[in-house]
Amino acid sequence: MAWRPHGRASVDRKAPRAWAICDSCSMLYNHRDLRFQYDWAGNRLVNQNFLVCEQCYDTPQEQLRTIILPADPEPIRDPRPERADTYDPVSVLAISNNQLNNDLVIGSMTQGGGLKAAFDSNVNKPFFLCAATFVSVTGILGNWIGRNWNGITQNNAGINASGFTATAPNDAKFFGGGSCAYAFQGSNDRVFWISIYSGFTAGTVGEVISIQNIASTNYLNHRIAFTGDGINSIAIAQLAITSVGNVGTSEV
Repeated sequence: MAWRPHGRASVDRKAPRAWAICDSCSMLYNHRDLRFQYDWAGNRLVNQNFLVCEQCYDTPQEQLRTIILPADPEPIRDPRPERADTYDPVSVLAISNNQLNNDLVIGSMTQGGGLKAAFDSNVNKPFFLCAATFVSVTGILGNWIGRNWNGITQNNAGINASGFTATAPNDAKFFGGGSCAYAFQGSNDRVFWISIYSGFTAGTVGEVISIQNIASTNYLNHRIAFTGDGINSIAIAQLAITSVGNVGTSEV
């Protein structure tokens, strides 16, 4: 006599129980031994509408659960936070890239992304998003961009720039015509500029010029200037100026 296979289901003629197939392993069980599969969705458990056996049941995945952050601590009255060092000219600045205004960025390279583009902390960008002059000014160091520290340092002392890093666009050279003369300079009046460091660009796409440990003095303005030819463009993706204070070296 043939018997119908019944998997893991039990049979009791005195207390018959319905059979059912596990939606996961397809084995036969008593229906009462199967349970619905739940999983996290947001901040609650959601029935997946799968009836599965004990062996196939998955513990709800916590990675799918929304994290509910507690409320911020209640502030105290009359707080006394630690005071920052007010001597270091860099710490006094406390200027983020979003706070740069037209008085803090100076220069002639106003096309493309404009002057602020050279100080947005993004060194990897194409020509059209960089500070640029589409047709360079003819003459020695006639194309420039820099920072003005006037009125934002202690005793209006300016900063002592010990180095700088200039980055060309990721799809162009500093000077469209190839190599050109450049100079990193300081000034207190923006009329007379003193060269702190000078050299020639390599004339390569995405070039990076990084010069550090320069012996200098305090100035109220710093700039990098390039020599143009009245034909080709000049562009710079980023200019970072390194300043030395009494608490170490910082980039501004």
